[in-house]
This record gives sequence, C-alpha cells and structure tokens, in this order.
Amino acid sequence: MSHVHDAAVIDRSQPLLAKYRGVICDLDGVVYRGAQAVPGAIPSLNSMVAGQVPVVFATNNASRTPTAARTHLRELGLTDEGWSVVTSSEAAAAYVAGRLAPGAPVLAVGGPGVADALTEAGLTAVRVAELGSGTSVEAVVQGAGQDVTWRDLAEVAYLAQAGAIWVATNLDATVPTSRGLAPGNGAFVGAVQTTTTAAPHVTGKPGTALFELACSRLGCDRSEAIMVGDRLDTDIVGARSAGVDSLFVLGGASSLRDLAFAEDDARPTYFAFDLSGLLQPGLHRRPEPDEAVAISPEGVLSVRRPVARHQLLRAVVSAAWHARDHDRPLTTDPAAWTALEHRLGL
Repeated sequence: MSHVHDAAVIDRSQPLLAKYRGVICDLDGVVYRGAQAVPGAIPSLNSMVAGQVPVVFATNNASRTPTAARTHLRELGLTDEGWSVVTSSEAAAAYVAGRLAPGAPVLAVGGPGVADALTEAGLTAVRVAELGSGTSVEAVVQGAGQDVTWRDLAEVAYLAQAGAIWVATNLDATVPTSRGLAPGNGAFVGAVQTTTTAAPHVTGKPGTALFELACSRLGCDRSEAIMVGDRLDTDIVGARSAGVDSLFVLGGASSLRDLAFAEDDARPTYFAFDLSGLLQPGLHRRPEPDEAVAISPEGVLSVRRPVARHQLLRAVVSAAWHARDHDRPLTTDPAAWTALEHRLGL
C-alpha cells in the first residue's frame, strides 16, 4: 500500500480505518498528555477495538513499563481487550540481548521501563548507584525519566567514551505534558554527546525496530497497518521508512506550521484533528489549492469562505504544500499560523 501524498481515489463513504487490518498508535500527545486523556481519544479507540481492529500502542516513552502504560489506559476508560503496548525500552533490550550473553549486566538509565525491559530480556539491570561495588558493564541503555541525574548522564558518557555498547531508547527532544513541552530523552542524549564522538544505537521511532515489533504483535503486514502519531520527525518519518501508512494528528508535539513546512519524508499519508479521524473518510492533500483558502504573494494564508472544519484543514495543508513544492513564498510568521490554528479550533 503506497503513501498517498497526491490525489487518491478513495471511497468517501468508508472510514479510513476500513483500509487497514491494524493500528499502530503513539501514546504521549495522541491518547493522553500527562495524566489526562486527549479529548475524544478513548471513545475512538474503544470503537476501533469493538470493531475487531487490533491496536498496538508503540511509544518512544521509555520511562514507563508496559504494565504501567496499560494500567493508565484502563484508568482512562480503555476497554480491557483488543490492544497491547510495546515500548522503545523493549526494542532496546532486545537489541542488547542479541549482542551479550544471557544475564550480562547492563547499566539502566531512565525510568522503571528501562530496567524492567532489560530484566524481561534475560539481562541483569544495573543502576548507577550499584557501579561503585565493583560491578562492570559492557553496555548501557539510556532512556528518559523524572529522576535522571547529572551522575546518570556522566556514567553514560564515561561508558560511551570507553567503547561500551550505547543504546538510546529514542531521540525525542521533547515530551508533551499537561503543562506543556518538557525535555525528552533526545535532550539527555545530546548532553552526553557533548563529551564523546561516539553515537548511540537508537531503537525507538523513527527507526524501524518498533514498527517491526508492532506489526508482529498485530499479526499483519506493514502494508496492512497505519501509524497514528503527533510527531512528524519520529512517528511520520519512521512510518515512511518502515513502509507503513500514517495519520498525523494535531494538538501534540508538532504544530500546524510544522505540518505545513514538512519535507516530503515527513509528510503523512493522512492528517486529522485527532484519533477520530480514523473513523471518518481520510483527509489527504489535494493536488491543487482549494478555493476556500487564498495565499498572498507574501505567502500568508487566509480563509476566503466558511467551510466545514475538516475541509478547512485540508485546504490549508494543500495550499501550503503546493506553495512549498512550487518554490513559492510561505510565511514563517508564528502569529499567522497561530491565527489559523485558532480558526481551526485548535
């Protein structure tokens, strides 16, 4: 199934979900922000699994264990069956387990999800506080966590400088929370990289390992799955690399302006306001700008006539991508894009 970036023949009476056998769904920024559910996300997911479409939540967030993520989802109202969770920590642990002997000690930096994944993979998770007892390690898995300290980062740096296997669960620069964006694991990895020329092996999105693991859980081919995410640089780029169609949802880490300026490899197959977009006919770009939106010689988009909210979103994205693809001006003014977001009810 190819990525649909231009006009496509689709059955407009059918929901987008009807085209696929399984859904790969991000968590942070798509299903919840911090402890709070994204409006409409849980009802949409319950409709999917009730319709016998399996969902695998594939998250770069390595701080939580899959069990903790499952508990949180159930607390938010997600039904008990028809879905599972895979994390970048699990992909990282699998990578390390394939290179070390069973039971080998591995430094775990990050939240509980990192250590638990290593243990589940048959390795011995070692925390920084245990290194002073003479324990030596050949590898380190670095993930984000609320309790990551300077000493944790320093130990990762020392190991990377010494040539140990260095695995990063992801390189997300930020994490969406209920209060805004917070530094993500990419920021922590960046701090370590100031000390060494070594580079970590990254197992989370946009790498393909998490997509392969998710498709295996779904029991379907990559062409039969669709990825739903809020980050263009991880969810969407990763899906494109893995040969998986994608649905980008607004309101998370990447903005309308980010979507408008996305390069080809970061352009989603479809886009929507939220997860309910899977239950509606798919929105994709039109090959030509929609007359509902005008674009000035300076590249400022304006609404020419009132249209339905979803139609306006398609018109804005189509006009922006058309301008970019034809080397025409497109404003970078944040205020102009904020005004459009307000017009769209974001």
